[in-house]
Amino acid sequence: MRADRLQPIAYASQILQGAKKTYTACERHLLAVIWSFLGIMFTLKAAYVGCCVFLCWSVRACDIVSDMVGARSPGDIIIGGLFPVHQQVENLANRSKPDPLTCTGFDVPRFIWVQAMIYTIEMINNLTLLPGIKLGYEIYDTCTDATRAVTAAMKLLSKSNTSENCLEIQCNYTDYQPIAKVVVGEAYSELSIPIARIFNVMLMPQISYSSSAAILSDKVRFGSFIRTVPSDVHQTKALARLVSNFNWNWIGIITTDDDYGTSAMTDFISNAQNDDICISFQELIPTYVDAEQSDGRIQALVSKIERTPNASVIVLFAKSALVIKLFNEIIRRNISRTWIASDAWSISKTVATMPNIKKVGNIFGFSFKNGIIPGFLAALKKLRPGPGAYNKFIEQYKQLRFTCSDEYINYTKTCNSSSQPCSLPDSLKIVSPLACTKTNKSITDFDDDYLVQRVQLAGTYATYLAIKSIAHALRKLLNCQDGVCQKTVDFAPWRLLEALKMVNFTEAGRPFYFDKSGDSINGYDLINWDMINGTAQFKTVGEYKLLDKKVYIYDDIFRDTTKAVFSNCSQSCKPGQRKNSHTSHTCCYDCVPCVEGYYSVDWDMNKCLKCSDDQWSDAGSSKCNNRTIEFFRWNEGFAIVLVVFTCSGIILIFVIGIIFTLNLNTPAVKAAGGQFCYIILFSLFTSFVSTGLFIGKPTEYGCKVRQPLFGISFTICVSWILIKSFRIILAFKLDLVVRKQMKKLYKPLVILVMCTVIQVIVCTLWLVLKGPHFVKSYDVPKIILLKCTEGSNVAFGVMLGYIAVLAICCFLFAYKARKLPDRYNEARFITFSMLIYLIVWISFVPVYINTDSKYRQAVEMSAILASNYGILCCHFFPKCYIIYFKKEANTSENYLKSVREHFSQHDLAKYWQASLTNESIWCC
Repeated sequence: MRADRLQPIAYASQILQGAKKTYTACERHLLAVIWSFLGIMFTLKAAYVGCCVFLCWSVRACDIVSDMVGARSPGDIIIGGLFPVHQQVENLANRSKPDPLTCTGFDVPRFIWVQAMIYTIEMINNLTLLPGIKLGYEIYDTCTDATRAVTAAMKLLSKSNTSENCLEIQCNYTDYQPIAKVVVGEAYSELSIPIARIFNVMLMPQISYSSSAAILSDKVRFGSFIRTVPSDVHQTKALARLVSNFNWNWIGIITTDDDYGTSAMTDFISNAQNDDICISFQELIPTYVDAEQSDGRIQALVSKIERTPNASVIVLFAKSALVIKLFNEIIRRNISRTWIASDAWSISKTVATMPNIKKVGNIFGFSFKNGIIPGFLAALKKLRPGPGAYNKFIEQYKQLRFTCSDEYINYTKTCNSSSQPCSLPDSLKIVSPLACTKTNKSITDFDDDYLVQRVQLAGTYATYLAIKSIAHALRKLLNCQDGVCQKTVDFAPWRLLEALKMVNFTEAGRPFYFDKSGDSINGYDLINWDMINGTAQFKTVGEYKLLDKKVYIYDDIFRDTTKAVFSNCSQSCKPGQRKNSHTSHTCCYDCVPCVEGYYSVDWDMNKCLKCSDDQWSDAGSSKCNNRTIEFFRWNEGFAIVLVVFTCSGIILIFVIGIIFTLNLNTPAVKAAGGQFCYIILFSLFTSFVSTGLFIGKPTEYGCKVRQPLFGISFTICVSWILIKSFRIILAFKLDLVVRKQMKKLYKPLVILVMCTVIQVIVCTLWLVLKGPHFVKSYDVPKIILLKCTEGSNVAFGVMLGYIAVLAICCFLFAYKARKLPDRYNEARFITFSMLIYLIVWISFVPVYINTDSKYRQAVEMSAILASNYGILCCHFFPKCYIIYFKKEANTSENYLKSVREHFSQHDLAKYWQASLTNESIWCC
């Protein structure tokens, strides 16, 4: 049998053993029979079934004295109430036996919450919301102690319509009828948690007006718990978001060492980390004010706060009594911080009226949504129990308020005679100044504003919403309509729980309902403590909305004042910088400027953002600027100079063409190549034209065309020069046998076509496989360089290298024929032109490689122009000079005479007569 099924048997055994000591002999005999039967069932492994059948027995659970009931009023439906009217149980730490507990420290705000519950019930009874139904109440004081709260919870679970105050132990509570149908309470989460576990047994609806611990949203463990306030899950998110909004990242957190405190701390730290907030310190303080270790731990905590000045913002989850004790030590040491209050004390007038409260620093925090109960403040001025009602709390309050005690008289005299400011102890602050004056009025006739001034609207309004929710749920459960409730009030509490979960009504223009976890969907008010005349006034300056999870601040003064507070481990990094963490805490860092090309636009950015490709930023920039678009423009000075040279070269080509055409049959033109000179001139013209594609905004078509156009055209030019060199060698070759063999190889057109085709193949493969194309270069900072990339540098090198090989061959042939007659000095000029070409392009390579700007285009253009002009100057200018300035030398006779003299000087006249003719000189 499972262990959880054995628990009811063990529990029953304990009950039956205890019953033997108090019941009659007949009863003991009957119990013995039951026990014997249970033993048999356990042996048969069916004890669980036996328990459910035979343990439905009334057992006297406890005898609760009537003093525990603080307020009571009869009604058709009883609503239970659990309130911490007193702040603590006296001498709880030294308790050694379970004797009655004595409560101390009357808590006026919690007492007002009780009156809000009573007032709302009476108001509903006077309305037509529940026609024919009177709501009653039974309210207990938990004294802020779990033991008292559990005892009161057990009393409220006692069976109704009995006079024995008995709590029945049953296996099935489906039809069980306890005293109360629903319980309103408790205020503190550490008390709501244990009683919620008890109420969960019978699914007794429990509506809390203040307990906000996140654990209570777990419907598996606390199935009958609902609340009119949001869960701390939302509060911790709201607090973390508030801290993040003010750019604080180095804060402290203090909570009580109970379920409420530890849960709140865990949730807040988790949310804070999500918002990049670091926790400088996290401390727990004892839950109970009079705990022996309380003073020592608070002093140690304050010392730690004093040692961490950078953590000037502290989030505090605690009850008002603990906050007062902590703040007394803070004031004594003259420490000022910014305090963020949880809902437990954010609107505590007890804390707000502390002497010198302004010395602790700025205080603000979240409270539950505030609201006004119609007519409630007027009712507080004249408190009295309703007809047939009993209210011990009112009598106790009036005794404390209006009784003139010797202690109060002595303190008053001492304060009046002292030159130093003094204040009454907490136990006497409630006493009215009218208590010790002579008056004929009864204390019940006093019209007093004391309670009105201490109303905590959030708590009273949440209590009001709890009673209104119950009323609306009852109206639906009892099917109340047309002035009649059609169902009986004899229903089990769990049926009311189902109706409560589906409640949906409008209050103060806002919808109210419970979410699937039983929590209110109302948000929080952001409360700032304005210090006026030494006391704090609560001012709503914003809110936190649960639906969109955002903090809204409506007070500009509060926003500006709070933003001036510094609570960071390091100074904030400005836009243009990034954080560089050097410790385990991500909030402790150095600020490093963003490098070039990166930027940060916000404060405290973890990394710099990269600018887009079309933008650039300097080091330490907070934004990116558009890059400047650059290319080799037509209107630049260098470009204009190159264009002038290009145009001049083209003009020269046309002039030379005209000159050669007019003197085509002269020996000078024939010696230069005759009609084939047009091939060279055309190739040079094309080469000059190709340079125009190196200027202006590059295009995809221009990038693909310009290199092959130059390569092929210049290849034609150099190929023809190679043919000329070969012709000169052939014409003056002395060895007739060798000359005859070489003449077979002299096929000008074939050589020209073959040399050109090779270059065409190279350029075609280049274009097809990986040709030049247009690109935007972002390599230069701040600039988008529009340029042509060569695609394959290998193909580009092969193209230029092939021309260089042809040029070297020309150079070698021409150099070998350098000693020919002056009239045939073409070889010298070929030598110079090829030497110029080789020098230019050898110099071009390193310059081109090391230039990565728009002037790279100009470098290649300059090399092309230099090569073109080298050929023009060496091949055509001397011939033009002879044609126009040496006309007497431009005759066949002079050329032949020059040849004869050359050979006669070398004693080669025989060779001249045998092998050279006029035709061989011009046409070879």
